[in-house]
Order: sequence, then C-alpha cells, then structure tokens
Amino acid sequence: MSVEQQRWYFYWRTQARQGTYLPTDLSYIFVHVYEILNLVEVSNPVQAAERLRILWMHYRETYPNLDKYLADWGGDLLAVKSSGEHALAWWENLLGVDGLEIPDPVINTIVEKAIRTNGLDKLPYRIWALLSEYQPRNKFYQRYNVDHFVDHAYEKAIQVANSYYLQTSNQSLIDLYVPNRVQNYEKPVFASAVIGYSYPRVIRLASGRDYAGSPRLATSITSLMKYAENLLRKQLKFSAKLSGVELPADLAKQLDLAFVAASPAPAKPEPIRITLDPRRVATLQQESQAVSEMLNTDKTNGAKALLTDLKEVRALWAQMSNFERLAIADLLNRKWDTSFQFGQTYGVATEQVQSALDAINQKALQILGDKLIYESNTLVSLAEDFIDELEVVVKEIPPSYNLSVQQSENHSDPWEKFFDSLEPAQVELTKILAHTGQLDGAELDRLARTHNIMGNALIDALNEKAQAALNHLPFYPDGEYWLVEEDDLPTLRQHLGL
Repeated sequence: MSVEQQRWYFYWRTQARQGTYLPTDLSYIFVHVYEILNLVEVSNPVQAAERLRILWMHYRETYPNLDKYLADWGGDLLAVKSSGEHALAWWENLLGVDGLEIPDPVINTIVEKAIRTNGLDKLPYRIWALLSEYQPRNKFYQRYNVDHFVDHAYEKAIQVANSYYLQTSNQSLIDLYVPNRVQNYEKPVFASAVIGYSYPRVIRLASGRDYAGSPRLATSITSLMKYAENLLRKQLKFSAKLSGVELPADLAKQLDLAFVAASPAPAKPEPIRITLDPRRVATLQQESQAVSEMLNTDKTNGAKALLTDLKEVRALWAQMSNFERLAIADLLNRKWDTSFQFGQTYGVATEQVQSALDAINQKALQILGDKLIYESNTLVSLAEDFIDELEVVVKEIPPSYNLSVQQSENHSDPWEKFFDSLEPAQVELTKILAHTGQLDGAELDRLARTHNIMGNALIDALNEKAQAALNHLPFYPDGEYWLVEEDDLPTLRQHLGL
C-alpha cells in the first residue's frame, strides 16, 4: 500500500472495530479478513469468527463475492483452531442466510446429525430444503411466505410424500433415493486464503451416507416443493406456474387432497338495516372517480413493481457468456424451442446441446435458486417466473450477433470477454466513456450514486475486469477526469457500435 492507502486502511479498520462500517474497496476488506483469520485482531477463534461474521454481513450486499469465501473460512477457522462442534454450529447458523452455496460435505454432516437426532420421519423443513435444487426467492414466495406460510406448505408436501413411499414401498423418501454406502465427509480448508500458520489441507467432519450427492433425491424434493407451490398459486389466483414437476400420478392425487382448503359452512348473518344518505352517496362517487383517475395514470409503475427478481436476473446475465445470452434471448423471442433447433441454429453438436443448457441452469440455480430453462416432451421453455425480468435485461444488454458461437464461447476476443463480465452500472459507465472519451469525477460520482455505489469503487471494478480480460488498463485518471487510452478508444467504440 502507498502511504495514503495505509492511512485510509488503518482509519477504516479502526472504525469497523468500533462498529462503524464505512464504504470502502473490496481489497481493504480482504486484508482485514486475513488479519482476523490469522488471529491478529483477537486470539480467541470463536470471537474472531464472530468478528468475521459481522464484517461479512455488513458488506455482503455491496460485495456479493464475499459469500464465496467467508461462509467457508469462518467454519474452517473454528474447525482448525477451536472444535468441530463450533465449526458445525457456524455452518448451521448460515442455513437461514439467502443465496449461500454450502459445500456438500457440510450439508451431509448437517443432515446426518439431524437424522441421528430426530430420525428420518421428523426432519425439519430446513434440512429438506438443503437437499433440494429449488431455493425459492421468487415473486410469489416473497409475497406470500408471511409467517412461513409457503415453507409450511413445502414441509406438508414432503411429509405426505414420505408417508406415501412408506406405504407403497416400505421405504422413506431418503431411503428410496440415497444409497446405503457410508463415506467420510471431508472438505479442503482455507481455499484461496492467506494464512500464516500451519493447518491441515483437508479436514474430516463426520461419516455417513451421501445425501447431497443424490440427484434423484434432489429432483424428487424439488418436484414436491414446486407442486405444493403451484397448488397455492392456483388457490391464490397467481398467474405464473412453476416448471419442472415430475411426480407419480397417485402421489399427485394425495397432494391434491391434502391441500384442499376446507370451507366452513357460512353462518346465517343477522339482518342489517341500512339507511342511505343521498348527499353522502354522491360525495363517495366523486371521491371514487378521482381515485380511479389517479390509479389509471400510474400503470407503468404498477408493472415495474412486478419485477421482483430484476436484481438477481441482472446478476445472472452478468455471469453469462455471449453465447449463453444469445441462446436465452432467442428462446425468449421463440426463434428456437427444441434441442434439435438449438443445435441447428448455433452449429452445436448434439452431444454438446445438453451440456450447454445444463451450464445455463447451473448458473441460474446459484443466483435465482431455480432453473432458467426446462425441457418437456422435446420442447424447451423458459421458467415463467423470470420472463418479465429477462425482457428488461435483454434490452439493457443485448447479446452480440456479430461473432460466431465458437468465438463467443471460447472468448477468443478479449474485448468480448471483457463485455461479458460487466454488470449494469459498469456497462453504463463504459458506454459513456466510449462516447465522450472522458468523464469528470463529479459526473462519475453522480452516475455511481444512481447505483448506490461509490465512484472510485465503480471505476476500480471496471479496470479490474479490464485487466483480467485485456491484460492492461484502458481507463486512466488525468487530474479531475477519467480518460480512455487513445489506442483503445476506436476498438471500444467499434464493439459498442458507436
């Protein structure tokens, strides 16, 4: 660090230790994280892990990449420096944190502990949810899961299915789909972290069956959860329906019966005598007309409010290659709708079609909690829940049709790789710099504030991605302005069609 950077770091760190978490660059946060992991700040690993958790929770919304590291590292610190019980408690406490990808050995350890404690028939819903591909964060779930209303429906569906399989096959849902072979649950420690003390490269957590490694179990639980949610959606007159449900017909009938809403017999009301005031009726009619006119002028805002998953879909779009974006945009516009047409349209070999679709869904599961693409009877379709958001995002950052599929997929053009990595705020900044060739600091700050970030953080992140893709920095400061390198400006404008 330069002297100025050191001054800022020590000031920011002091404020963080006192509970004031100022906006700062990700690099400073990681330096502090490494200090905590190396027990520089406090020698007690349990206290250090708690410091790490608090720091993480304050900055994870600004820097989602922290989730990829700190969820693991906190448990690793406790496993190495404290005890396995403390490490397991750390990971169990993370089950309620949205958007985390918990490693399979940790999931297996948590599930094995729950089974030994409660038995197969009394597993809580949070354990079942760990084993599902579906991690609901959609519009319906956010709107209706008040007091865990939707969660209870998922749990009820799983219990009905468990009873069904016990009756029909004398096996529980888990026994039916998880092999009996016992294995050791092991995981690597402190992956990519800077640690100054010696530690084992791999730790053994426990031993048991491979619950997280059973795709059939994951598919079954996912279908049960989605079937239950679709029943609720139908009852609540919610238009979109979840895709990817595969259940035996007899089980589906039992679920239908279990979710029939009991309608109590209506009580005979006492007769009510009403006296109308004509003047009051006229006044109410005028007020009603005024309210109706106000509502009719705000139709666009009502539509925007439905874009519940826009932030997540934008994040997914940023992770997609140009080829993946092109395939999704064309599917959205119905230019193809079967695997065969996919291969014909983009010149992809038959054996590569499924792997391409699986790659898209794998990214979607991590960010959206659900698959984006579904296949049924050879037809391929997009998940209904995300179509509105996709229409917005495709218009914001349309895929390029100029490059061949192979060029886009292999990132043979470093500029294409650079553009594929950009987030919406970075795209907007890049377009402005390409158009004008420069941008003053005040304009940069104004642009960044519209995205709830700092100007320096925005331009630094843009240059970091440029360095990774282009091996040089095309944007540089000159006094109060940010400029584009003279040699890069024509290329930048060409790629953006300016």
